[in-house]
Amino acid sequence: MKTLPLKKMLVLACLSLGMFARATVITVTVASNSFSPATFNAFVGDTIEWVWAGGTHTTTSTSVPAGAATWNHPMTSSSTTFQYVVTVAGTYNYWCAIHTTMMEGTITVTPNSVPVVTDPSKTFASVFPNPASAVLTIHLEAYAANNELLITDVLGKEIDKETLKGTSNEIDISKWAKGTYLYRLKCNDKVMQGKFEVQ
Repeated sequence: MKTLPLKKMLVLACLSLGMFARATVITVTVASNSFSPATFNAFVGDTIEWVWAGGTHTTTSTSVPAGAATWNHPMTSSSTTFQYVVTVAGTYNYWCAIHTTMMEGTITVTPNSVPVVTDPSKTFASVFPNPASAVLTIHLEAYAANNELLITDVLGKEIDKETLKGTSNEIDISKWAKGTYLYRLKCNDKVMQGKFEVQ
């Protein structure tokens, strides 16, 4: 059985950890009686930043997962930003306490994948570099007939879906918009999830 040199293994491990541990700031614009985006996905550890663009509003949680902190913050010309770090997986619902049902939002938070990376028995691929600008590489430890890759934006919109061929695959991302993307990689009965930045 052929093994990778120690230096290469360390590089791949660092790239994988960088992929999964990198926290993202997701910006929500508050204006015109709406949150934009109002509904989106995030990972545990990400920061949600509401940015005021007009009017008199609040960002106020209406329901959060057990163990998560609630929030209630004005969004006005004198209070233009508010940041909240999501620490618990689950669904977070919020609204503007002034405009209530006219102005609502939902954040769906999934666990960060760092525990998967720290368990070598469950790691079966490396996705790098992160951030990426032209090409995203997916390196599989072993090729299987059923390797499926799904990439979405943070709102859950499908960006790319394909069956991987061989152990090393390159995805052309040179024309993709800058921002955060989520991926789901399935290899037979194993699944890896993570995120990467396009710059």
